Amino acid sequence: MNLNKKRKAALACVLSGALLLTGTPYYSSFLAEHAYAEAETLTVTSMQPTQGPVVEANETGGSGFTFPVFNGDESIKYEQVAADIRLFAKTDKDADWVSIDNNADSGWIYDQNFGHFWDGPGGFWFHVKEETYVRLQSASDPSVYLDYTITADKVAPRPDPAESEKLVFGTDENPEIEGWDLVWNDEFSGNDIEGRNWTHQTGYFLNEDPGTWGWGNAELEYYTDSPQNSYVSDGKLTLKLLDEPKSFPEDPDRTAPYSSAKLVSKDTFAFKYGRIDFCAKVPSGTGIWPALWLLPENEEYGTWAASGEIDVMEAKGRLNNTIYGTIHYGGSWPANRYSGDQYVFEDGKTYDDGFHIYSVVWEKEQISWYVDGICYSVIPSTEWYSATDESNPYAPFDKEFYIIMNLAAGGNFDEGRAPEAELIPSEMQVDYVRVYQAKNDPEATHGVPLLPDPPYEAFLNASDVINLQKYLFGVSEATMAYDLDNNGKTDIRDLIILKEKIISYNAI
Repeated sequence: MNLNKKRKAALACVLSGALLLTGTPYYSSFLAEHAYAEAETLTVTSMQPTQGPVVEANETGGSGFTFPVFNGDESIKYEQVAADIRLFAKTDKDADWVSIDNNADSGWIYDQNFGHFWDGPGGFWFHVKEETYVRLQSASDPSVYLDYTITADKVAPRPDPAESEKLVFGTDENPEIEGWDLVWNDEFSGNDIEGRNWTHQTGYFLNEDPGTWGWGNAELEYYTDSPQNSYVSDGKLTLKLLDEPKSFPEDPDRTAPYSSAKLVSKDTFAFKYGRIDFCAKVPSGTGIWPALWLLPENEEYGTWAASGEIDVMEAKGRLNNTIYGTIHYGGSWPANRYSGDQYVFEDGKTYDDGFHIYSVVWEKEQISWYVDGICYSVIPSTEWYSATDESNPYAPFDKEFYIIMNLAAGGNFDEGRAPEAELIPSEMQVDYVRVYQAKNDPEATHGVPLLPDPPYEAFLNASDVINLQKYLFGVSEATMAYDLDNNGKTDIRDLIILKEKIISYNAI
């Protein structure tokens, strides 16, 4: 879930084999925003390459080539002929050319594995895993085209997800898993959103900056702490997107059409290395954007995305059989990069047909993504980097991250598509969130959940009794110590007080 992109134009730079990426919707956006948009529109009668036609991908799969000369005239800008250019790609596995222009169903996602760069003369960039062929073709005269070959001899292969063992899950009665310590969880078993686990992020702007409306992503929802937008019932958390237009003092002439909710564990819980499981039922529909993700507790390597981002699951609502897992890294915007993969449900299944479990196993050397225990992506540490600390091969994913759950609408993730009226209200349900860490992992860390300020009663539940008992018996993963009688230590008297508080408050 891209947090902080002021996407005024697609920008990338092919410099010393490194790609500097940001994103925007495809042709409609850059034609409107580039200086040449009002120049004479032309059809393509000829193309001469200015780079290639054979180009080499670097170790991470990045490559690109500059725009060709159009119609034998070097003064013609790409924007003048863009409406007449079609883009195709294929690998040795493909019998036919695949149209990738604005076509997410092709598997080629703009700003994920291909896009534009505007540095110097401008051109196309690609992120490939194997030798790939690209064709630029005139729509008005298909006999006019250029073919390029992107070699991948230097591309370091990713680990094969098929070699990863299937994950085993805990149950509602016993969330523990052999080989893992359960260090934090929320089963949403009470009647309220637990205040010591989550806080609501509210509003419509980043840092009250009018230029960052829609959270810097052109999103259409603002976030509230209203119980209409987020609540717990029947053992599940619900985040609900509602039709509630509202304007804000940062930009009173702009209206956000929808209200929604965003829950974060920042300043209440964060962890480094381990495993996180979200059991969730995700909504579909064009313009609906659900997300379950992680951000750094402290931006020690710089502002987004220099300190990293881990997207456990996000979905483009119009593609209800596909979810995405991604990491963001590199430098601060716009010198940011990202890598990821998508999971496509098979046999007619969709992510909105019921509850599915979305997991990430985050290790020092690699990050792996799972759906219902099946691994579909593994990204090794050799594929990410920190522009701030290039000597550290594990940065920025070597610091503690906190948890985020939100339900968005519109936004740049799916090219600004807005929901249709019949899709609202829309809701995402979460059955549980569980964080585990491998037993005896000396580098894994996590924050200690703290009690809120008194009164405690509204936040206490039966799991606290279990945790406190474990703590008193010296169980290593039990970190929640309560000094309820304020005598400077946690002992059996605190356990008695805790039970009395819960019973008297009817919390169990």
